[in-house]
Amino acid sequence: MFSKNTIYPTLIIIAGFRTRLININQPILETAGWRQCYTASIARNFYYNGMNIFYPQVSYGGNTAGYIGGAEFNLYPFMVALLYKVFGVHECLGRLASIIAFCGGAFFLYKLTKKYAGTTSGLITLLFFTFNPYIFFYSRAFQPESAMLFFSIAMLYFFSEWIDKEGWWRFTLMTLFATLAFLVKIPTICLGLPLLYLCLQKYKLNVLKQWKLWIFTAVSILLTFLWYNHSNYLKTIEGGISNNTLSFTYYVFEYSIYYAMRFSFYKKVFFNEVFEKDLIYVGGVFFVLGIIFTLRKREFRYIHYWLLAILVYFFIAAKEVEWHTYYTIPIIVPASIYIGYAIKNSLKLINAYKITGIKKIVLQALFVIMVVALPLISYYKITGRYKAKRLEKDYPVQVAGNIVDETAFENDLVICCIWGGPELLYYCNRRGWNMDANSCSIEGIEALKKEGADYFVTTKLDVIESSVIDYLKKNYETIRSTGEYLIVKL
Repeated sequence: MFSKNTIYPTLIIIAGFRTRLININQPILETAGWRQCYTASIARNFYYNGMNIFYPQVSYGGNTAGYIGGAEFNLYPFMVALLYKVFGVHECLGRLASIIAFCGGAFFLYKLTKKYAGTTSGLITLLFFTFNPYIFFYSRAFQPESAMLFFSIAMLYFFSEWIDKEGWWRFTLMTLFATLAFLVKIPTICLGLPLLYLCLQKYKLNVLKQWKLWIFTAVSILLTFLWYNHSNYLKTIEGGISNNTLSFTYYVFEYSIYYAMRFSFYKKVFFNEVFEKDLIYVGGVFFVLGIIFTLRKREFRYIHYWLLAILVYFFIAAKEVEWHTYYTIPIIVPASIYIGYAIKNSLKLINAYKITGIKKIVLQALFVIMVVALPLISYYKITGRYKAKRLEKDYPVQVAGNIVDETAFENDLVICCIWGGPELLYYCNRRGWNMDANSCSIEGIEALKKEGADYFVTTKLDVIESSVIDYLKKNYETIRSTGEYLIVKL
């Protein structure tokens, strides 16, 4: 028979799974559309061009093979491509893979919270994590964030279990999940900080003599190093293009110090993103209370170091953390634990400190209001993103892309002019170039035509200079022209 320790978390996870299936067939444009289309293009190219996970390809390399270097290990799009092999190319399979990863991460988060904070805190933590708006959006998006959270949480859970109970199967799982976490997203290496804390707590000065820890470190770090070394190599081969600069010096000395000296970084990251969007105000208050309540609790040190590791990562990758909203979502995971603990213990603390009279009534009322506000705010933010007006802005990208897909030959190359992202090119289902509408020029279009461009398509008619549009319509065949998009045969 099911006990409350299994039936309640199971029901919460099932509810999280089912709600994420709503609108699963919608275009992958509603949240970080550029990142979703970038990842989806890699998955589709695996399917089209061969399942070589060591040579991922994007579609915006023009007339080159488009091998993408300086990127994470593309395990997530590779797994989606395997699903394509069985079920065909359907974007919902990418979403489904993320949703399944969310379920795994939620399960291990509950197990981890229950271990360190108790069953009730575990259930509250699981509820907040499951229906947190940002986790909701990115755990059904076509990108690897959900998989990264799953691997990270599972690594932290099995490492703590191995420290307590040892056993080769726990060791194997913690090594596997650590390796996958580091490969899928290299900033997760910062999570070595809470792992180091557990090791020092148990082994103290003898930590360096633990040969199993050396095996764990060697396997997880060595495989990660080998992949990122290979990924940098991909930038140098024929047909290779660069996605990023995988350099500690580049991030720390060229960007991190610069951003850390700016007030705008702290306002954008810690207020606008973490407090306002990640923790939806009320959660931010409970998060702070949770930290205060647990500062002196030794059993919470593991969670403290987990949080500290994420803050370290925020500063190391300061440029990306400020630019891309989804870079802050890892903090939601340990924050959920603090929130669960704070909600469980707030009323107890009011009684423990013997607060009486009107102060007690006010604090209890405030607590109830905050707890009730959490699901209401979450519901408003989640449903608000799916309103018709919110989604309409993305329709021209899909419509124009589908027209090109139906019109162009298989090997035709396309110039897609929006803001420089891959969304339009992805829906054209062709290789080609991404062009920024703000810098679109006749000279730029003609230069790409000489490189083999066959079509020009844009959904940014209000941004491109009218002289460029007039030139295209006058000198080339207009396939389709509306108030929302223009498609020209070059």
